[in-house]
Amino acid sequence: MKQFSAIGDWFTWLVFHQNDTPELIIRKKFFLITNLVTIVFISIITVLSYVLDLMNFARYALMLLAFSLGQSILLLILRSWSRWFVYSVCSLFMVLIFYIILKLGGIANSAGLLMAAYFFLLTSQWMEDTKLLVLIGLLFVIGVLVAGVSYPYLKLDESIFGWKNNLFFAINFGWIGLLLAVALYFTIIKSENTAKNRAEQLQELDLLKSQLYANIAHELRTPLTLIKGNAEEIKENHYGETTDRANSIIQNSDKILSLVNQILNLSKIEEGVMPMRYVQSDLITFVKAIVDSFHAYAHMQKIELHFYSECPQLLMDIEPEKLEESLSNLLSNAIKYTPQNGDVYVSVRKLLSDSKSEPQVEISVRDTGIGIQEDQLDKIFIRFYRVEDKRYPYPEGTGIGLTLVNEYLKLMNGSIHVSSSLEEGSEFIIVLPVTHTAETKNEIRSGNSFRSRETFNTSHIAITNNDNNLPHLLIIEDNKELSEYLIGLLNDEYQILTAENGVSGVEKAVTIIPDIILSDVMMPGKDGYQVCKELKNDFRTNHIPIVLLTARADTDSRILGLELGADAYLTKPFDKKELMICLHNLFIQREKLRLKYQSNLYEKFPEEYAGGLSEKFLNRTIRILEQNFGDETFRIEDLYLKLGISRVQLHRKLTALTGQSTSTFMRNFRLHKACRLLPEPDKNVSEIAYAVGFTDANYFTRAFTQEYGITPTEYRRSII
Repeated sequence: MKQFSAIGDWFTWLVFHQNDTPELIIRKKFFLITNLVTIVFISIITVLSYVLDLMNFARYALMLLAFSLGQSILLLILRSWSRWFVYSVCSLFMVLIFYIILKLGGIANSAGLLMAAYFFLLTSQWMEDTKLLVLIGLLFVIGVLVAGVSYPYLKLDESIFGWKNNLFFAINFGWIGLLLAVALYFTIIKSENTAKNRAEQLQELDLLKSQLYANIAHELRTPLTLIKGNAEEIKENHYGETTDRANSIIQNSDKILSLVNQILNLSKIEEGVMPMRYVQSDLITFVKAIVDSFHAYAHMQKIELHFYSECPQLLMDIEPEKLEESLSNLLSNAIKYTPQNGDVYVSVRKLLSDSKSEPQVEISVRDTGIGIQEDQLDKIFIRFYRVEDKRYPYPEGTGIGLTLVNEYLKLMNGSIHVSSSLEEGSEFIIVLPVTHTAETKNEIRSGNSFRSRETFNTSHIAITNNDNNLPHLLIIEDNKELSEYLIGLLNDEYQILTAENGVSGVEKAVTIIPDIILSDVMMPGKDGYQVCKELKNDFRTNHIPIVLLTARADTDSRILGLELGADAYLTKPFDKKELMICLHNLFIQREKLRLKYQSNLYEKFPEEYAGGLSEKFLNRTIRILEQNFGDETFRIEDLYLKLGISRVQLHRKLTALTGQSTSTFMRNFRLHKACRLLPEPDKNVSEIAYAVGFTDANYFTRAFTQEYGITPTEYRRSII
């Protein structure tokens, strides 16, 4: 392949001109190569003519050879490509061939030179020049007609008559036929490659389009968060018409969020990465719960919503999230396109099946609405297609919903069919296989329609400490506006630190050791997953609770974040109360962790329980203190140097894990060791004080009394 590439580059260099386009260079190379091949075979024919003593035919062959050499040399000298050059040389060559045919006595006695003329006719076609093809085609037809009509008046060249004529016929037909076969092969290959490249380009374009939709949808989540968050602030702080308008903003932001989620899900389906999570549950209860969640909406539209099932219970495998979204979409459309005082019917029935076929269930959503025109029924599942009906100009909808329903059902090995009559209504029928392979789950709470949401009450979260005592919250967010919104939302309860990307976020987290971290996921430099992984694998920061705040609402992204150590995962647009209660609960969990460590604070954790980095850090700290507690010159500086961290990092880490500063922790460790020595009667209190690193016995007594409520002497009496 490298050799062919080098030859192609050499031919390009031979014919290249500064004004050439890539297409023109290809034509010039093709023209030159055709001439060179012609020169080679005509040279062979010329030599053979001399060998067979066909001097007259040899002279004609030399004429063709000289002409081919001349036009090739002229092309290499001029290099510039013009129509007059191509048209002139091709026309003259065609005229010359038919002149030789006439001189030899006609087509039958032409030694097969007619094939050479035909070869140049095909060459003009491959040059992709219509005018050239027409010109050469006319010359070819005229030449054939002239040779045919003038045959009785032509004088045969008897030197090439008989077997010699047949020999050259075979040679010319052979090499030109071979060239035609090769050219045809490469033409087919070129066509196939062109079609393949076109298909790949279309596939790449479709993928890029889907990625574009997905990227836009991801980007919409951040402004939606700001819109909804500010609207909720306005709603809480105002009354009357302002509250109504804020509610309208919140409702419409939720609609946009729903559309964003649909686009993202459709993109995942096209990429083949949509996960399926089946559970085994009662389908009847599941469908009825979805229908019940639409009763209020139907009542508001003055529509009766009915549910019927042929069997009271049907245990089977279902994908709750996708099936609920599919049914919700069909119900929403049915209610929307049904006039007032109409009806919507939802029914479930198990289809009869023989012993060989798989049992199936049918879910029907039927309405008495406007119906769908028959010529549009086969188009309603096409992405972004919307039924247009001038009698009922519904402006709402994007054409994504039914496409998503159709794709979901394909993933569930099911199908959907529709029948409709104008002014009578439509019926959408879902058919699903009845299987029993998934894990049994009696109660399902999924999706937005009937998920029970916990009402958060944050009135008890307010921190009454002064600003210096507020916990440190590090916000890692590359969107400045969202970062400012979070600061305004949380500034009263936290000391806020910010980082504009994942790289600076990790640096600040390691340097400052905040109490909690709130991080976006999609950021330049390092994304939220990398931030979480690095901080959770660093003994200096692994204790810090991390909340990931992201536009990625899918389950796999959430699971990945939790696997990397995130303590919570909230999606944009988030509920501010949910965010605040989440942060509050993480602090409660950390307080519980402190109590766990304080119950056995100055003793090493057993190896089987020291699997976490925090336990290993405490064990290492205690081991260093065990080795140096009796050294009165061993200070805080010595401890953090031996641990390989800074003074601030040590202080923040110990405070977070134990609730004690470094100096308090070291002092209490020495007091703890003193408690172990006090039962020994051969040492007085002063000797014990010096043995555990105190330089002043009186200060030891005061510190001991402050920590345990009794003096060292009283402590000794109580345990002896």
